[in-house]
Amino acid sequence: MRLSRPLVNKAEARPGPGRKKSVSWVLTALTLGFIFLAAAATGGPELSEYGNPFTWVRVGQARVKAEVVTTPEKIFRGLGYRSQLPAGQGMLFLMPEVATQVFCMRGMEFAIDILWLVPGRVVGLEKNVSPQFAGDLTSPEPVNYVLEVPAGFCDQHGVKVGDQVSW
Repeated sequence: MRLSRPLVNKAEARPGPGRKKSVSWVLTALTLGFIFLAAAATGGPELSEYGNPFTWVRVGQARVKAEVVTTPEKIFRGLGYRSQLPAGQGMLFLMPEVATQVFCMRGMEFAIDILWLVPGRVVGLEKNVSPQFAGDLTSPEPVNYVLEVPAGFCDQHGVKVGDQVSW
């Protein structure tokens, strides 16, 4: 899954007071700081074979070992061009700002579930998205986190909009 393009209307594109943007950056920085602090306490971060740190994400009652991606290049590539995503694993995208996010399936070789997240809860789901899906997948509202997991995860664990999320 790769980021396609952000949806921005002309009013959103104009610079404003920057409050939402600065709050988003603070939340992202705190999240990254927490991940690295926790990793340092255990002898260093566990990294995926792609060099991304792992963190545990709880969605409702389920837990996922998720790779964390934050740079534009890693967000753009996402899970594309990988042959699989093992059960119990996922990818957590820490987006640079709260915005309507648009993802696509270019380069994907397996189906996934997508969870659109805001701090503390699930606000939208895309279930069993085929790697052949050629359209855009758009968050139902502005979000700053996206979690991708193997297809069927949401149904298997009863994940629904409104569920609590933490990491």
